[in-house]
Amino acid sequence: MSNLGPKLVISASVIALQSLVIWALSIWSIFLLFNDSARFLVSALFLIGLLLAAGLWSSNIALGLIRKKRWSHTPALVFELLVVSIGVASFAGEFGDAAIGLALLVPASLAFTLLFSKSIREQFQR
Repeated sequence: MSNLGPKLVISASVIALQSLVIWALSIWSIFLLFNDSARFLVSALFLIGLLLAAGLWSSNIALGLIRKKRWSHTPALVFELLVVSIGVASFAGEFGDAAIGLALLVPASLAFTLLFSKSIREQFQR
């Protein structure tokens, strides 16, 4: 990681931490499924599948950024946009929670801003 700039290190770290949270949610969801807490089995299995896919995707993106793989830059931007959209949606609705919205929005906005900076874009265009 010594040849990585600080912006890239921060953005890759943010995505890696987001990935760890997704993996933790996956494990927790699987635990709840076997703990007989799930009301609807098909919905619970679908959610677990989505969480596992998101965990694999985000882990792959974080590793790609750390290894400076050219393909990883665009998926990282798309991933952060998805996280921002979920964060913004978390402020409203019947179960809206500002703390969840901010916890999603702040790091994703930081990572997106850093990834979109000229210095990082130039590193991945070479």
